Amino acid sequence: MLTDQEKATIANTYCPLLVLYPEIEPNSHRRDHHHRGHRKSGLPPLDQDYHPRGIELVLDKTFMQISGKTKPSRSDILDVMSNNEVGKIDIVQHAGPGDVDKFWEEYASISEQEREEKYPRKAYAHILQGSGLYAEYLIIQYWLAFFFDDWANTHEMDWEMASVVVKRTTHEERPVGCAYCAHMGAFRLAWSQVERVDDNKNLAKEGNHPVVYVANGSHACYFHYHSMHVAFDSFLGPSLSRRIKRSMPWIAKTFIDYVPRFSEGDKHFPKIEVIPEPCTQEHNVGETRKHWHDEWRWLNFEGRWGTKGRFWLRPNQWFTLPWEEDGPKGPTQKGLLWEDPFDWIDYECHDTRSWLLSE
Repeated sequence: MLTDQEKATIANTYCPLLVLYPEIEPNSHRRDHHHRGHRKSGLPPLDQDYHPRGIELVLDKTFMQISGKTKPSRSDILDVMSNNEVGKIDIVQHAGPGDVDKFWEEYASISEQEREEKYPRKAYAHILQGSGLYAEYLIIQYWLAFFFDDWANTHEMDWEMASVVVKRTTHEERPVGCAYCAHMGAFRLAWSQVERVDDNKNLAKEGNHPVVYVANGSHACYFHYHSMHVAFDSFLGPSLSRRIKRSMPWIAKTFIDYVPRFSEGDKHFPKIEVIPEPCTQEHNVGETRKHWHDEWRWLNFEGRWGTKGRFWLRPNQWFTLPWEEDGPKGPTQKGLLWEDPFDWIDYECHDTRSWLLSE
């Protein structure tokens, strides 16, 4: 079992470098961000973007009616979430996923000083030791909390994750690979093939920090610069996705992810906070479950981080497709990804292939 100090050391040693689009500027106005005719290697959907911030930002912007309190405190909101008294939270009052302007204005209203001091760019590190076949390995998951998702399926809040797998014995400590989340899919790559940087953010083959390219608006995490037809290439593979795109080209046009070039993107090491070990408490007779206390109570929340909103995908002028999207569930509600990430990497992560790098 690692000590708290050992966890902090290893989490910072392999802290990823995030390559992101420029952040929304304080007091700025939203620009026209859904360009028509976007395509691979075309214009990205956003001129600016949301960066991952401390979860306090989401909690402080959450609207919740609590009996007898006109303006509940962060602690009040955490109590309600921790006790799972609600199934979802409303991040911005009287706004839904379709009201992109409202979220833009809320985020832009935060001054630069307040962002850096009160809501710094942050990653929450979940460190898990393997067992059985993976007894000599541990995984460091870096969970990123985004205020809003503004791309093909806009929704409140966004949780994404990048991870590093390390072989750690009494004789050695050696990273062996990475796995990144991208929407409902995920990718894995051997450490020798992962782009890395040193402590000064310079690309270096011997660097300890993996580079994570964050998709514009959607915040999916990728290993390389590219633009890709995410809806099909991520899940169906190149051969089948090509056939579908030839017969239904409007689908490919609708779902494309863009990531910035290394030289052009904003590059940040997020501040690392290591998620503590939970306590256990009796839930029902003979049943216990994990439970976090104090400022970590948000990890107990089983509901959705955001309300449902309905909007329309318009692939062409004759056809519209209704879409409803809730905010995502939090890290502890991700099933295998949280509980047994080694099996998750084996069973659910795609190997990256050269076809991802064709652009």
